[in-house]
Amino acid sequence: MKLNHINLYSHDTEADRVMFEQYFGLRTLVVRGINMAIMQDNDGLVLIVNHFDNKLEGFNYPRQFDILHIGFIQKSREDVDALYERLSADGWEVQAPCNAHGAWSFYLRTKGGYFIEVTTLTPVRPEEAYQGAP
Repeated sequence: MKLNHINLYSHDTEADRVMFEQYFGLRTLVVRGINMAIMQDNDGLVLIVNHFDNKLEGFNYPRQFDILHIGFIQKSREDVDALYERLSADGWEVQAPCNAHGAWSFYLRTKGGYFIEVTTLTPVRPEEAYQGAP
């Protein structure tokens, strides 16, 4: 089984679409006005950002969207730092990279209201590796 798409609620779908193209290399497949942008990465993963307020009615979805985040794993600490520098230079509000959960990472809040984590691969210690049900 392969994860093939992610759909995130966004307060600003156009700003997020541009950001994902400019900094993370996604390409836009479809734009539906201000309500939806559908993008894809080089491995075939589809990312959708939407602004469908009416879809939230009657659906028990958290109103606190700040807990949502997606992550982009970088090959090295230098790659994390380079992306941090690009985003900072372009005026994005990003926290400085730091060691977190065994990786070098930072977070930024998108115009759409959720967070992006940029990180090196988090090492899994042998004692943390899932061994199946106890």
